[in-house]
Amino acid sequence: MGRLHYCYNGKSVTEQVILYQRTKNSVDYLPIQAYYDDYKDHWYAQLEDYIDRQTFESDFDYKLSCAISSFKESTARRLQKEKGYGSVAAFNGLFYTILSNWKSNIKTSSFRLKKRPAIQCPICGRQVGRIDERHLQHYKTPRDLPKYVVFEGQIYECYAQPRLYAACWGDKTNAKLRHLKNGNTKSFYKDKHRVRWPWRLLNGEKGVLCPFTKKIVPKMDDDYLQSLPDKYSRFAAPFTWEKFNENYPTALIQAEIFDLHHLVGDEEGSTIGDHISRDSRVSSCVDLLDFDDVVSGKTPVIYEYVFHVIDQNIEDDTDKHILKMISAGYSVDDVADSLELSKKDVRTRMRAVKEDKDFECLLKE
Repeated sequence: MGRLHYCYNGKSVTEQVILYQRTKNSVDYLPIQAYYDDYKDHWYAQLEDYIDRQTFESDFDYKLSCAISSFKESTARRLQKEKGYGSVAAFNGLFYTILSNWKSNIKTSSFRLKKRPAIQCPICGRQVGRIDERHLQHYKTPRDLPKYVVFEGQIYECYAQPRLYAACWGDKTNAKLRHLKNGNTKSFYKDKHRVRWPWRLLNGEKGVLCPFTKKIVPKMDDDYLQSLPDKYSRFAAPFTWEKFNENYPTALIQAEIFDLHHLVGDEEGSTIGDHISRDSRVSSCVDLLDFDDVVSGKTPVIYEYVFHVIDQNIEDDTDKHILKMISAGYSVDDVADSLELSKKDVRTRMRAVKEDKDFECLLKE
């Protein structure tokens, strides 16, 4: 870690920021980036329980670029007076405030999620805060875009809005792209570098590369994504609220955690704890799903999504019964006895299904 408030070229960070604003030369940007790269581990240690490293790196660099672009010398002088910074620490003071607010927002958001934990949609399988009519359209948003896109043989990070620079991960290979998509970025940090924005529209203005159509468009917002064919714009087929209630009458639409001292009922001072026996507070094993329930189509909430995936992707009724029983905890012997099949036949059918990699991935989700 270098000298506090100074870049490796000997200039103060504030001086280097002002220099870059005047020249717009990427050579003048690198000392600033290198200075703050040394502090990423310090900030990530405070956020590692709330955000993954890749998202942290991307958001940190974006906030740094925005802070550099918006910084003004007049701001530096004002901060010196208000905060008592020295002349060399003005930009550091501003960026520290930005990072502190960012950290606070991430933690606040996490606490809110704990109060109202996400639930799984039985149709698309996504974890959402609440299932409502808007969610049942199953539209993707810019947050759902792939993290990476290939352009002219190079791997780039995917962006919804034009920026000054783009992050490039070097030459595209199938192995590298697969590792990056799986979150294994550490092995390829040596290939990552910044490049001037590579995508331009026909009129010369900046655009973004659509990962679905491979066309350069002005931006990818909700309106653009919803204009694409359903296979690109939706996670699943749209549902009306009436159809959802009919098909999934027991589905949970929103979850909320209450303290045992939360007041409930008509009786004054009555709490949740008063209505729960002590034994009920200890978790127990889930009862095994009866075979008759599998055949009749009765589906407990815990199995709704996996059973929905099986019904949508498997045609043979016997194969459906086998997969549902295995998902519900039955052994191969139990399945064979219940369906009056040989164990070899059950294993053969299961093996045939496992060869469908796309279906296997859906079940794992």
